[in-house]
Amino acid sequence: MNSPLYPVMIISYEMFLRSVEEVRNIKFGLVICDEAHRLKNTTIKTATMISGLKTKRRILLTGTPVQNDLKEFHSLVDVCNPGILGTQSCFRRLYEEPIVHGQQPDATSEEKLLGQTRAAELNRLTSMFFLRRTSEVNSRYLPPKVESVVFCRPSLLQLSVYRHLLTSRVVRSCLTSYSSGGSRHLVCIGALKKLCNDPSLIYSQCQEANEMADSLDIDHEASVYEGLDRSFPESYKPDRFTTDHSGKLQVLSHILAQIHRIGERVVLISNYTQTLDLLQKLCENRSYDFLRLDGKTPTSKRQSLVDRFNDKHCKIFVFLLSSKAGGVGLNLIGASRLVLFDIDWNPANDIQSMARVWRDGQKKTVHIYRLLTTGTIEEKIYQRQTAKQGLSGTVADAKESVKIEFSRDELKDLFTLHENTSCLTHDLLQCTCLVAEVESDDECQSEPAAQSAISHQALSVGIM
Repeated sequence: MNSPLYPVMIISYEMFLRSVEEVRNIKFGLVICDEAHRLKNTTIKTATMISGLKTKRRILLTGTPVQNDLKEFHSLVDVCNPGILGTQSCFRRLYEEPIVHGQQPDATSEEKLLGQTRAAELNRLTSMFFLRRTSEVNSRYLPPKVESVVFCRPSLLQLSVYRHLLTSRVVRSCLTSYSSGGSRHLVCIGALKKLCNDPSLIYSQCQEANEMADSLDIDHEASVYEGLDRSFPESYKPDRFTTDHSGKLQVLSHILAQIHRIGERVVLISNYTQTLDLLQKLCENRSYDFLRLDGKTPTSKRQSLVDRFNDKHCKIFVFLLSSKAGGVGLNLIGASRLVLFDIDWNPANDIQSMARVWRDGQKKTVHIYRLLTTGTIEEKIYQRQTAKQGLSGTVADAKESVKIEFSRDELKDLFTLHENTSCLTHDLLQCTCLVAEVESDDECQSEPAAQSAISHQALSVGIM
């Protein structure tokens, strides 16, 4: 007896929108949407058109059902099961507001109880059609994974430039006129994030801003980089590589030295090509063999780079990787250590990056290091990542909410420098443990001692 044949259409979101008039006339038995977080807003055309397809069965696949807030969760559910959570305003009143208010540090016991009750009710309702699979499934057959969040104190130069930037005319304007335009806020945030990696990443823009200011009238629109070059010493040479001006580079240099001594290999990840250039200079300066894969790497050469690094006979020490390149399934099990040099607003992007070495075929215990500059915008981003993951866990996984304090005035909080702390995140948790202080040791060590040095280096800069 022959099995029946069913026609299948595989189409991208972009092609679907271009062909929607032809597609909408077809009666489908089932619609499956991969990367469904792209439908997190029901007002966008893609979500509207998919909701209008003639089908009663829809499956949405996504690793991030909650990226930013519960409004997005409602949008995804409404595409999958229209109307089951009511209108957006009704959902906000019954679920979103009580749950979010209940997680605030100043919430009353009544508000916390109401938030927990509504979260449990929402979880019960969505559990009838919501199937969650986490990395815990992988932990059953993969070797152990140890994640370390390393808080690195900024250098004196980073502190000086950071203070100057926060007192600049552009940043003050952003704080006093929030509605003046989101693009300027993003430029300011981008400058702070670059500075957290290394001051050299903004030095050329500082010079360009000053040259432009000299050639224009005094009433011109100021650049966030204007005047920042005065914070750099006269002897500063951006083209001469050094780790002295970046707290994270100093810590990274020490970690790489210890990993190299124990004979393991490492994947080094950044969100930015410019930062990868800097990390490549570090490898060249320390004579580390490396491979690099970023957005400029030809597609035809990417898999060969991965295969070469994963070969058990490969002697390449570092794999430099852009978090924006390589695709979801990139497997780099040739390394058992991974360093995430900078942080992304979306926790899902960082989670995906950190999973590159913890994949099928890995035989060794995996160690992951996330580097954050203490007291800066990077800690604020990390805290917001934690809050987003806590909100997702509360709704999607029925977990307890993460109890960590966040400022209500988030924009002002982002543009605040906390200099007198070893770890702001640790302080907000009100933890009473003692943070170890260990000096770097550049002398050759045996394998057990080197393993200990890596662990202690993390403690010395404030690991939770």
